[in-house]
Amino acid sequence: MSSIRLIVSDLDGTLLSPDHKLAPEVASSIHAFVRKGGYFTIATGRPLLTARRVIEQLGIEIPVILCNGAVLAARGRILEQNGYEAGLTAELLVAAHEVGLNVLQFRDERIGVFGRTPEIVTFEHKEQVACTLLSAADEGWRQGELDKVILLGDIRLSTQLWKRWEPLLGDRIAALQSESDYLELIPARIDKGTALRKVAYVLGVELVDVMAIGNQLNDLAMLKTAGVGVAVANSPDELKAAADYVTRSPYGEGVVEAIGRFGQ
Repeated sequence: MSSIRLIVSDLDGTLLSPDHKLAPEVASSIHAFVRKGGYFTIATGRPLLTARRVIEQLGIEIPVILCNGAVLAARGRILEQNGYEAGLTAELLVAAHEVGLNVLQFRDERIGVFGRTPEIVTFEHKEQVACTLLSAADEGWRQGELDKVILLGDIRLSTQLWKRWEPLLGDRIAALQSESDYLELIPARIDKGTALRKVAYVLGVELVDVMAIGNQLNDLAMLKTAGVGVAVANSPDELKAAADYVTRSPYGEGVVEAIGRFGQ
């Protein structure tokens, strides 16, 4: 086997097909790498609730990176959780709801929303989950900790709203784009790169022997942290420019290509 001992891949837009399925040939390539003695895991913005199906399909037993680095889990159990007080972003979330953005609050194994819009129904179908309906006027959702928040909708609107709140929250909350219409609010100083360092340390793998594969700007820190950072063909130019290698193929085909080039 090559010097690559650990491969970490994003899910949506990278490992999974455009319809969010795991292709058999992608799974076969990963299993072949693991049979040779390598480690494979995922780093995703999804919580355990919606990532579990893929984890089980691939038989991953080492730690997985969830909620863009805020959560580490293994074998169906949360190992580490770095959330933030829900009250910090409460007024921002109400403002987002009032301007027509969909607000998704990720809390442990639940996803709370302020309304079941067509976009939320599509999200539920894609992720195969049922979101919990919350009232923006209630106080209960303002309590406790959140793993992250997604503002789903026009990314220009989400970004404009965040710019208004960043001076107040920027030292405690970070915002990043994970899909064309997702702006995610996560704890500051937490990202996939930070979490990757922890996973590599637990496994006893040097970062130079890690390959990270992604397709969006929330994967940037992970690609920079790994010895080999790979952007699949359907990535934005900014991520491609930061990558060590850009695949010719998109999505899971690009992952297979990267494993064939660096993981044999």
